[in-house]
Amino acid sequence: MSEDVKDYINNVLDERRQEFGGKAVCPFAAPELKANRLMIAEVGDKSLLELISELATSDYESALFIIKEDIPAEQTKKFQLFVNRLLKQKGLKDYKNICFNPNDDVEIEGYNPRSLAPYFMVNIADKKVLSKAHRALKKTNYYDKLPDKYRKFLNLKEK
Repeated sequence: MSEDVKDYINNVLDERRQEFGGKAVCPFAAPELKANRLMIAEVGDKSLLELISELATSDYESALFIIKEDIPAEQTKKFQLFVNRLLKQKGLKDYKNICFNPNDDVEIEGYNPRSLAPYFMVNIADKKVLSKAHRALKKTNYYDKLPDKYRKFLNLKEK
């Protein structure tokens, strides 16, 4: 496993920040990593499609796939749509993905945790798990400081 990705999860995503209502930037990544429920692999020797197939037959609840290429920010959403098509193609209609690109320029009060990501990464998880996490965070002040640009980027409809 990539140590810099592990460090990113533990030192950036797990950091409690006032921009996120005093909660961790991503309250779910570090606990998944600690419980060994997060598959981490690099696209390279194996294709993204092969890694998705491995995830589908594994005991992991989600995956973080590393792509060590410089992908422009304007390609993030397009890549995310591409991965969703791959998931559908593999019959994994219950999964969706979120891409993390260090080139993305979305921020909350000047803080951009995506810019600190060591690589472009594709997170794949069950839609029900992501929806449950989103509903839980909506009951808190996690999203309160998110500007409209970031809300649009995350495809959040409600304010």
